[in-house]
Amino acid sequence: MIRLQGLHKYFNKGRSNEIHVLRDVSLDFPKTGMVAIFGKSGCGKTTLLNVIGGLDRFHGGTVTIDGQSITDDPDGLRNRYVGYIFQNYNLNKNESCFENVADALRLCGLTDARELESRTMAALKNVGMENYRHRSPDTLSGGQQQRIAIARAIVKNPHIILADEPTGNLDEANTLHIMNLLREISRDRLVLLVTHEADLVDYYCDTVIELQDGRVVDVRQNSDASGYNAKDKNRIYLGELDRTNATAANAQIEYFGDQPEEPIRIRIVNNGGRLYLQLMNQEVQVLDATSEVRLCEGVFQPKATAATDETVVDMSALPPLESGKCGRLFSFLGSVKSGYLANFHKRRKGKKLLLTCMTLFSAVFVLMSSIFGTAFGSLETISQSYNHNVFYVYTPDETVSAKLQSALSSSESGVDYLRLYHASGVPGGDASVRFMAGFFESFSMNSYSSMLTTNAAILDNTLAVDAEVLAGRKTELLPEEILISSSVADRLLEASSLGYIEDYDDLIGLIAGRISVDGKNLRVAGVVRSDETAIYLTPRALTRYIMSNAGLNVQPASRYGMTVSDGSVIYLHSDTNEYKDIVPNGKVSIHGMTFRIEKIQAINQVYEEWAESNGLTVEADFDAWCEKKLLEENPTWDRNSEAFKEKLDNAQNTLYYEYMIEGYYKHIDAYLTAQAIVASSVLDYWLYTQKGVTEVAYIFLGDEIYKAHLFHEEHGRYPTLQEAYEKGALDDYPDLKPVLERYYEIYNDEFHLTSTDLSNYSRLYLVSDKDYDTLSRQYGETHASADQYHYTFSDDYDKFEPIPETMALGISVDVEYIDTSYPGNLHYTVLHSTDPQRTEEWLRRELADLKAPSSYMPALLCPSDQYSNLITNQRAAITVSIVTLAVLLSVMCVCMYFIMRSSLMNRIKEVGIYRAIGVTRRNLVFRFFVESLVLTTLTVFVGYFVISSVLTAWLTSSPLLAEVFYYPLWMAAALLVV
Repeated sequence: MIRLQGLHKYFNKGRSNEIHVLRDVSLDFPKTGMVAIFGKSGCGKTTLLNVIGGLDRFHGGTVTIDGQSITDDPDGLRNRYVGYIFQNYNLNKNESCFENVADALRLCGLTDARELESRTMAALKNVGMENYRHRSPDTLSGGQQQRIAIARAIVKNPHIILADEPTGNLDEANTLHIMNLLREISRDRLVLLVTHEADLVDYYCDTVIELQDGRVVDVRQNSDASGYNAKDKNRIYLGELDRTNATAANAQIEYFGDQPEEPIRIRIVNNGGRLYLQLMNQEVQVLDATSEVRLCEGVFQPKATAATDETVVDMSALPPLESGKCGRLFSFLGSVKSGYLANFHKRRKGKKLLLTCMTLFSAVFVLMSSIFGTAFGSLETISQSYNHNVFYVYTPDETVSAKLQSALSSSESGVDYLRLYHASGVPGGDASVRFMAGFFESFSMNSYSSMLTTNAAILDNTLAVDAEVLAGRKTELLPEEILISSSVADRLLEASSLGYIEDYDDLIGLIAGRISVDGKNLRVAGVVRSDETAIYLTPRALTRYIMSNAGLNVQPASRYGMTVSDGSVIYLHSDTNEYKDIVPNGKVSIHGMTFRIEKIQAINQVYEEWAESNGLTVEADFDAWCEKKLLEENPTWDRNSEAFKEKLDNAQNTLYYEYMIEGYYKHIDAYLTAQAIVASSVLDYWLYTQKGVTEVAYIFLGDEIYKAHLFHEEHGRYPTLQEAYEKGALDDYPDLKPVLERYYEIYNDEFHLTSTDLSNYSRLYLVSDKDYDTLSRQYGETHASADQYHYTFSDDYDKFEPIPETMALGISVDVEYIDTSYPGNLHYTVLHSTDPQRTEEWLRRELADLKAPSSYMPALLCPSDQYSNLITNQRAAITVSIVTLAVLLSVMCVCMYFIMRSSLMNRIKEVGIYRAIGVTRRNLVFRFFVESLVLTTLTVFVGYFVISSVLTAWLTSSPLLAEVFYYPLWMAAALLVV
C-alpha cells in the first residue's frame, strides 16, 4: 500500500544549523494491520508520519501510495486514502461534533446532504458518540474528543489511518478504549501509530518499526499483540506479593513485598487503653477508610473478552468514497464568519493592537496622501495659472523692437497689443497679485491677515472694451481703478474663506497689493467676462506702472506741473554732485528715441544755492541784517557811535528769530514749491504743494524756529534769545504732534505704501505724455545717464572737458563720455494675441535667429512654453510626493507586516490541522483572503471612510484648507484601491 524508497528529509537545508531528520529510509507497509513507528523523542517519528501523509516535503527518495507518488497530488491522495488522528485532537471548537466529522466528507467532495448525514452519524455511532452530535468539542472530556477525532478519520473509510500519539493526553482507561478502537479498525485497513509507549506497542501493534537518529534500526513482527485489559492502579493485589509474618508480645505483623534495605521502625503506645502508632520512617502512607488505594486479596484476573465486547467497529455503513477531486471546506459566508470571530470576538491585547494599528494606518496614509497630493491638485489649475494669449520676447536692441512693433500692423501675427515687461529680471509668466480682502480706502496695508492671491497678466483695459460687465463698471475709470477678468474673479472666490466675499459684487473695492501707481493702491472697479487671467489697468496707469519698473531716469513733465514739446526733454540734475552730467551735443537717446534737450534745471539744491541761481537775495549775514534793520528804523544813527554798537548788540538778542523767519528763510515757500518738481522720498514737498500742508515748511525749518513762529502768533512779537534760553528753546509750547495731526493724517491716508516712483533722483529727464507712452512700448539705445543701473562716475579727470553746445543754454560744465552701446538691462517685450497659435508661428519664423541672453533666460516665452515649464516643475513636485508616500507606505507596511505576523503566529497550528485533515492550499488561501477582507473592511476601511469624511467636510466648509489638503474623488478612489 505504502512504499518508501531512499527517503531523506532535512530541516534548514544548506544552512549552518542543518539537521538531517530522515536518513535513507526505505520501507514497505502492509495493506492492513497496526504498524508502530517507535523510538525516543526526536528520532523522526512524527516527521516520517507527516511525509507519508503529504504534510511535509522531503529532499530525496520517493513515497508512493497505491502506486501513486505523493508529490504528484498530495492533497488528492491525502483526501482519498488517509485519515489523520492527533495527540491534541485538533477539533474545531467553533463547530459541533457533527460538523467536525462532516468536514472530512466535504473535503472529499461529498455534497449530498442525506448521505453526509447518514455517514457522519454512522461514524459517530462506531465510536459511541452519536448522542453528542450537537455538543461543542470543548465541552467534552479528552477521551470523548479523541473519539470524535477518530470518527472524523474513519468517516470517509480511508485505506490508511495515521495516528500521531493519539493517547498521549489520555488516562489509562481512555487510552485502552482508544487503542481498542484503533485495533478494531486495523483489521481491514492500515493504521500507522506513532508512539513512545512500549506497552502499547507490545499489546496492540502487529509490526514495530524502530527509529534512531532518523534511521530505521529494527523492523519486527509482534505475533502476541492481542490487546490489553487494564487493572485499577489504585488496587493492590496481595496475592501477587511475597508475604512475611512476624509475632511479638501483643502484636502480629504481616509484611508483603520485597524486603526493605533498612529495618522498619514503629512505636506502639498504649496509654489508658488508647493505642498510638508512631512511624519512624518518613516515606510511609497510612491507609484508612478515606484512602483511594485499596488492598485486595488474591491476584488480578483479566477478562478475556473485554475488548471484543466493548469495542465493535462496523464499517458497513461507511463504504469507500469515490471522489475525483478534493472538495472545499471553506465557503465565502463561512470564511466571513470565521474572519469576524477570529479578529473581533473575544479580542486579546495583541489583537486589539493589530486592529488599532490597521485603523490608524489607513487614516494616516489618507491624511498624508491628501497633504502631499496638493502637487497633483496643481495639475488641475496649471492651465488657469497663466494667460494663454500673452507672449514674452527678449528684446536686446531696437531692431528686434521695431520688428515687434511691425507685428501690430501685420494681419499674419495676430498681435493686437504690446508693451514692455513691467518688472526687472527674467519673465517667468504672469504676475502674482495679492488682493487685500480686509482693507479698503484708508486702512493700513501692513497686515496680511485677510488676502486672496492669484496669478494674472497685467494688460491695457482697451483690450476689454467689448467684454460684458458682470459686476461693477468698466467705464470712466480713475487711474487707480482696475478691471479683473471673470477667470481671475473665479479663482479669487475659490480661494476665499470669508463669508462676506462670495460673489462678483463682493470683489468690488478690493485693493490689489504689490501693484501701485504713483504711490496709490489699485482697487477693483469691475468684473468683466473673459477666459483670460488678466487684470486691466487704464492706459495712463499701465504706462506709469511699466515705466516705474523700467530702470529709467525718465518721468512725464505733466506729473510735476511742467510742459515739454514732443521729441524734447527737460534735463534735471542734482547740484549735490561734484560733476553735473550733460549728454553731448544737446541730445540724448532713450529706448531708441533721440530727444533734444530743451532745458536744463538743477534739482535738490541747498536753500542758498537755489536762491542765488534764481536771483533771489538771502540774508546770510546776521550782523548786517540787524544793522540794516536798525538803520531802517532810524536812518540818523551813527554806525560808528558807541550807542549804535550797544543798540546793535541788543538787537542781536531780540531780532534773532525775526531774522531767521523773515530774513534768512523769507523765500522758503518759493523754495519748497520749486523742490516739488521731484518729490522727495517722504513726500513732504508733494504734501506742501498739492495739499497745502503749510506745516511742512516749519518741519523743514526745524522745531525751534517753528515754536518761535507760534510765539509770534500768540504775542505779536518774536522771542528773544534770552527768553528762548530761559524757557529751554520754548519747551512750554505744545508738542508738534497735535499741531501736525492733519499732516500725518493726509500722509497716512494718501501714501500708506512706499512709492518707488516718487524717490529722489540725482538726474532726471522729463518728457511729454505722448513720448512717455511710446517709451513704455519699445526698446533701443539708451544713454547711460538715462539708465538708473549703469550710470557711473569716473576718477579719471582727463576724460572731462567742456561741451560747447551747452553754452547756448547758459551753462558750461564738464561731463564724462560714457559708452552707450551696452543696453543696461535685460529687456523683454510683452505681446497680447488674439490667435496664440498664429502668433507663436509668426514669432518663431520672424525671430528664428534671436538668441537667448543665457541658458536660463528664454529668448521667447510662449504660452505653450509656460505650460511645459509648469508641468516640468510640477512633475518634480509630484515625483517627490510619490517617493515620499511610497517610503511612508513601505515603512507602515513593514510595521504592519510584523504586527500581523506576530498576530498570526498563533494560527500556525490551525493551518496545520486543516492541512492534515485534507484542506487544500487553495481553499486555505481563499479562507484567509476572505478573513483579510473582513479584517480590512472593519479596520482599514473604517479608518479610510472616517478620515475621508472629515477631509471632505473640512474642504467643503473651508476652501482655505485647499492649500493644505487635496482630496478629489479620483484620489479617494485610488486610495481605496491601495
